Amino acid sequence: MNTGEQVYLPAFKSGQTHLKIAGTEFHHLIRVRRFAVGDEIWVVNGTGVAARARLDVIEEASLDLKVLEEHPGRGELGEHLILAVANLKGDHLKLIVEKATELGVNEIIPLLTDHTIKKGLNRNRLERIAISAMKQSRRSNCPKIHDLTSFSVCLKSFPDAIHLFCYGSDSSLPLTRAMDKMKPSIPLVIWIGPEGDWSKDEIDLASISDYTFTGLGSRRLRAETAAIHSVGLVSALLQDPA
Repeated sequence: MNTGEQVYLPAFKSGQTHLKIAGTEFHHLIRVRRFAVGDEIWVVNGTGVAARARLDVIEEASLDLKVLEEHPGRGELGEHLILAVANLKGDHLKLIVEKATELGVNEIIPLLTDHTIKKGLNRNRLERIAISAMKQSRRSNCPKIHDLTSFSVCLKSFPDAIHLFCYGSDSSLPLTRAMDKMKPSIPLVIWIGPEGDWSKDEIDLASISDYTFTGLGSRRLRAETAAIHSVGLVSALLQDPA
């Protein structure tokens, strides 16, 4: 019996007992994975609703599911994690979106900073990558991908959050020590700069805003490596705070 496959059905609402799947998800399950009547899958809507379901009827271009049990928040960290990361050249931001989704991030904000080189953003493409990563990692929430946002606007967007501002300075706290300031139910924002690092003005503004300056060790990391590494550390600590 096939089990464990996860499909994305944004119209799925908590309390529904029967569902219908068509289109690409149907094609993947039946034509590619060869699922049959009686097999079980997971259905998620991207906003925290997840359910185990059984294939009841397979038709020519669609299938019917019977919902067996719901598991709200399946695969989630339980805390609201935000990644504010400078827009990067090439496919580096796509890689960050994929890995940050797998690691449990709830929002991804591409930043336009003083040293940002790439000014464009294909948000639809990033959203498709996030959906795919959500399914692969068996999460029930799909991260919100923001439009390209200026540093100054983002700076004012989360006044009640804890902010970890990644900056390679001798005075920066190791990120794992900075996590001691984390409080339950308060959003946490990780800030990652561009290839050319933060500007002096941005560093000054973060300091005035009382952000916690954090470091990732003595090695000089590429921006995409810093983003994935920092999210991975925070995700691990949130899952195992001891």
